Formats: sequence, C-alpha cells, structure tokens
Amino acid sequence: RKETINVQNVAAHARLAVLSIATNNTPLFMTTLCLDILSPQSLDHRKSVMQIIAFLIRKRPLVLQPNLPRLTEAVVKSLDPNSTANRNAVLDTATEIISYVVKTFPSVDFHMVTQRLAVGTYEGTVTMYDLKTAIRLYVLESQKKPITACSFSPDGRRLVTVSLEESVALVWKVGSSIVSFFNPGAPPRQGYGRSEPFKTFPFRLGSDGKHPSSELYPLLMRNNRHELS
Repeated sequence: RKETINVQNVAAHARLAVLSIATNNTPLFMTTLCLDILSPQSLDHRKSVMQIIAFLIRKRPLVLQPNLPRLTEAVVKSLDPNSTANRNAVLDTATEIISYVVKTFPSVDFHMVTQRLAVGTYEGTVTMYDLKTAIRLYVLESQKKPITACSFSPDGRRLVTVSLEESVALVWKVGSSIVSFFNPGAPPRQGYGRSEPFKTFPFRLGSDGKHPSSELYPLLMRNNRHELS
C-alpha cells in the first residue's frame, strides 16, 4: 500500500515490486529486460537493468531459467569491445551476472583461459560465446531434449553436455581449429562427422541402470567450476 511507503523503506518495497512483477508476468518482464540491455535509453539505464538481473539471480533464479539463453546473450553483447566506454561501464555488473549464472545453473559453464561461455537450452542446443569479442561463435546441435548440464574439460578443448531426459552424454571438440579459422562461426570438426558429436555415451539412471563411462567422470565433476577472472 502506498501509505506504508516512506523514505526509510522505499528501497525494500521497490525490490519486492520487482520480484512480484518478475514472478507474475515473467515473459513480458524478461523481454523488456533484454531490450533494455540491447537498446538502452542511456548507459546508466543499462547499468540499472543489469543490476536488477543480478538481484533476480540471487533471489529468484528459477524465474530466469526459461529465458536464460536469451538473457545471457543480451549480457554478453553488452561487453562489445568496439565500444570501450560502454563495456567498461557495465563490465563489473556483467561479470557478476555471468558468475552467478555459472554457479547457479548447471546448463551453463565458463572456461577462464579461453574466455568461452557455453549455454545449454531447452531445445537441446548449446550456444558457444567468446567473451573477449562478445560474439556468438557457433551452436552445437545434436540433442533433442533440454540440456541438463554442460562442462568444459580443464584445457578447454572439450565440452561435455548431458541430457537426463534423453539419457545421453555427448563430448564435443570446442578448441580452436583450422576449420574454425577459415570458417568463423562454424564449430570445430567433430571426428568423422561435421555436425555429430565427437563421442556419444548413452546411459540409464537407477539402481540397476548403466551410468556414463568412467572416462567421463572427471569432465562431469561440478565441484571445480571455472571461475570468471
């Protein structure tokens, strides 16, 4: 109620209002946030919107999850190195957002040395971004069900994607290659096939089920998430 708002508690009421709107009208709210990041009225406006996103990830991460790929792409694009002033202004907040996303959602992973960000989607694809250039590099397409988790190998040359609904773990080559050098935007060649994953490991969950091969376990470990620099 308006009469309960005063100078001392206006910030708290504003936070509650944001949470209420985000929860009750999520699609429209997320669309507005993405547009405000990509086409802000001003640099200060973009910074304010990104601070709202950081707040929501801390308080209501599940509200963001269905729109995570689109939201992540907007944040990545805000780091465009061709606009140094804009990038520097939002760098800290963008880094905070991506760090929270990586720690909160298993379907997203970041490799610090290569500055690559992998984002799994509900459609079964994984989008690869380069944070140094703030561009989408390519999309890995093979799984048909939502990506449950993804994880880079320690050297950043492989990416494991897992879909529990599809009961399969895939290994992708994601390191730099001659193919990607001459054909920017194309994923590295995967073994014998151009688009098929490098390796495929079907599995069944349950007490009598067959689990992924033991050679995948080091890659699937989630204890040592790659931190943002």
